[in-house]
Amino acid sequence: MNRFFLSWDKPACRAVAERLLSLGNGFHRHLVLVPTRESGRQLREYLASISRTQAIFAPQVIPADQFPRMEEKEETASAPEELAGWLLALGKTPHRLYPRLFPRTMPEDFSSMLEMAGSLQNLRHAMANQGVSCIMAHHACAGRDERWKDMERLEGQCTQQLESWKLEDRTAMKAEAPPRLLNSLRETGGNIILACTAEVPPPLRHALQHAERNGVPVQIWIHAPEEEAASFDSWGCPLPEEWSRRPIPIRDGQIRIAANPARLAEETCRIIARTAEGGTPDIALGVCDPDMNVALDAALRQYGWGLHNPEGKPFAGSGVMDLLRNLRRALEEKGTARPVYSLARSSLLCASLGIKGQQGCCAALDKIQQKFLPETEEYLLSRLKEAYPGAFPSIQAILEWRNRMAEPGMLGERLMEWFPALATIYGPETEAMEMFHSCLSGLMRLQQRSTAFSSPETALLLLMKCLQPLRVRNRRKAHAALDSLGWMEVHFRPEKNLILTGLNEGTVPEGGVSDQFMPEELRETLGIDSFNRKKARDSFLLTALLHSREREGSLTVLLSRTSSRNDPLTPSSLLMRCPEAELPHRVERLFQEISDVPAPLPYQRGNWHLQPAEGWKTAEDIGAMAPGYKNPWKERGLAFSPSVLKRFLACPMRFWIREALHMNEEEFLPDKEDMAVNELGTMLHDVLECFCREHAVLKDGMNAASFQDAITEILEQTFRKQYGPSPLMPLLLQKRSMEQRLSVYAVQHLQALQEGWSCIAFEHQVENWILGGFPMKFRIDRIDRHADGRIRVIDYKTGAASSCEKKHLEPLGRPDALPLLSPALHPYTKRLKNGKLAHARWKDLQLPVYVLWASETYGGHPSAAYYALPANPMDIGISSWDTLHDTMPGYEECALDSACSWTVELMKLLHEGRGLITAEELGWTPPSYDVFKDLMTSRRESLQDLLGLRLTPPPAFLRCRP
Repeated sequence: MNRFFLSWDKPACRAVAERLLSLGNGFHRHLVLVPTRESGRQLREYLASISRTQAIFAPQVIPADQFPRMEEKEETASAPEELAGWLLALGKTPHRLYPRLFPRTMPEDFSSMLEMAGSLQNLRHAMANQGVSCIMAHHACAGRDERWKDMERLEGQCTQQLESWKLEDRTAMKAEAPPRLLNSLRETGGNIILACTAEVPPPLRHALQHAERNGVPVQIWIHAPEEEAASFDSWGCPLPEEWSRRPIPIRDGQIRIAANPARLAEETCRIIARTAEGGTPDIALGVCDPDMNVALDAALRQYGWGLHNPEGKPFAGSGVMDLLRNLRRALEEKGTARPVYSLARSSLLCASLGIKGQQGCCAALDKIQQKFLPETEEYLLSRLKEAYPGAFPSIQAILEWRNRMAEPGMLGERLMEWFPALATIYGPETEAMEMFHSCLSGLMRLQQRSTAFSSPETALLLLMKCLQPLRVRNRRKAHAALDSLGWMEVHFRPEKNLILTGLNEGTVPEGGVSDQFMPEELRETLGIDSFNRKKARDSFLLTALLHSREREGSLTVLLSRTSSRNDPLTPSSLLMRCPEAELPHRVERLFQEISDVPAPLPYQRGNWHLQPAEGWKTAEDIGAMAPGYKNPWKERGLAFSPSVLKRFLACPMRFWIREALHMNEEEFLPDKEDMAVNELGTMLHDVLECFCREHAVLKDGMNAASFQDAITEILEQTFRKQYGPSPLMPLLLQKRSMEQRLSVYAVQHLQALQEGWSCIAFEHQVENWILGGFPMKFRIDRIDRHADGRIRVIDYKTGAASSCEKKHLEPLGRPDALPLLSPALHPYTKRLKNGKLAHARWKDLQLPVYVLWASETYGGHPSAAYYALPANPMDIGISSWDTLHDTMPGYEECALDSACSWTVELMKLLHEGRGLITAEELGWTPPSYDVFKDLMTSRRESLQDLLGLRLTPPPAFLRCRP
């Protein structure tokens, strides 16, 4: 074998390409082995770019590790078959069969056994890639580690199992050069060129030696000058004794430190922008730590540059894998409702089954889940068929697909029957489908050969385990200007300028983590990829990168002090490989204190900008502030309600912004298992209405026990009608809580009847009642009349008990600010004993509005009350507000008159679209629930800070800007 030194005065890709072209027109006859798949793609592209003036035939270029496996036999075991062989070899009690390998009792469930089989399979593959057998490992340990004997026996059992299926174990294949390839190279006179590959494991060495013995010359090309010949072995690999401690010629000015990945990404963009100068940047981006990818991608997009990751994305994050996870859940929890939602949300499944209205189906399922919380699939389907018959056939098709997959021993075959429909709609990412098809084929053959995997749940777990580690190459998008290159990729890039990000200890050099099977001492003895060898390799690669861009171009190392999870990061020890005199200064530079710049304001974050229309501060109504918004109370004469007034009183500005944005505070809860507070209140209202209708007046024979039985029966019927015969456990707990509350209520209701009260209206709906010239509508829970003619209006409350006055009034911190909302609004004022005035403002007007209507309808002075029904039975009872009509001592007016004037003025403000002011400006307590809270940078920031921007946008209140 001949070694050729290419010098390192230019990048490796350029040096290899120029060397190939110098071989003359016959260079296409050679086979070129490169370090990685991406290196091969880059070499082919660069060869094409530098020979555009003449047509050339490019040589065959493949990754070096694929060379021994180019012509695998058809009878080689697939991944599922090989993993199944390991599982069967382990048996049901591996701690008894292989006591030295498993000294402790192992869990015997299938998932644990599958994980162990996968770990052993990965270990055997890693050993095979390094040309190491169990016998070699045992001898290298000098007999001190007896586990290798059991491991050898276990491997033998696995091989026997595969042989019984007439399959060949890929790890047992000899490391030889592919015969057909050797014949082709001999006929054409081609050579095998191992180009700038710093790692040559034993199987590759054996295959190259086999090729040379069969008459095919092998050349070793090394990216270094001839003077460095003594620092490389015969295969071109850096010698650890030469490179592990050699100083690396990196200057302080080439190293930059950032506080976090976001700041690192910003600095990266600035360097690229300076290098690009308006054109396509001649620069390569190395991302040694994949954790930096997210921040880099986000920052580059803001410059209009896309980021392409040649390593691809994990198959585990694909839509197919998500669907398989949901299928697993559907098989394991068959008969329950929850897996149906997950399957219906898979766009791949719905498209492959020809379901057109997936969005409508999911919306129907969501509404049923939120309202009825079905536990069983049967109850879900009955509700779906009743409420949304249009979605029922689609859900039936999904369940039929699931049932086909559940047939024993047929999962592989059924998935293979479905595969063509999936591949058709999956799109252009054919590599993912090829991987999936390969594993499906192996699973189908396995189920035909063995009944041990006939269970669909078992077979599906096996399939998912095989798909989990796979990676799928991303399609290069048109806007992708830069590649996100891993550490082993950057060495083969031709660009003159290079940025290395994330050069941290643990990533470069890789390793340093102990392995229970292959510790460092054993790796050194076997001569395989130990940490010392990786450190030598990375030391050489960084040195070569520096030299290749010393005369022309640049190399910049960007480091982040923390990871994306805010964990501290340590710079690579390679960066401290400098002369001793420079070491103190280098350490000081690498570990200097860095203060992060303040976090951006909320309107500077993400892909949106909050942009009020110009001049909104002087706008007098919502129409001027939000052009195009149609005020429903003015345009359509919409009736007002106490709940609308309450939302306006919480914060007028928030009210108008939500009205203009049509924001809905109701959130979908995917993991909802019990009733929300409002739903529990609604059910209690329904039960109380039905109960009070039947027991509105006192009759002979009424007693507490009969009342309790009656109200419990009504609850039982209402609850069963809503949630079916098999409700969730959290619902049953809530039902028990309601039973306790209603039992206390029934006793108190009997006492009220005995005291002379009777119920005259239940859930009474008031429509278009005019107050101050404005229409109002509302619903009163209950109206009672006493034998002496008194009237009271009652509102049920399921929360903690509180007085009516506290629920409606709160102290006013800044009475002087109230005219900013409206000069016609006056505080509700009380003079204290010391002569000072105490000011309050209305925060709710519900009960006063009810009393105003009742006064007009029934005459007299009706009273108002809350009927509290909290979880604590001791707090259940009526809290009356009997002083609404009275001018209390020290007050300047009665509460009802004040509430009436506030109600009329607030309706006037809403009708005119006025009141563009925040609660903070008025001195009011901001609402406890704020839909805008996620836009604030800190607790100190208010909505006023958010809106107080000096911007000149187009005339739209809100818009999204990328």
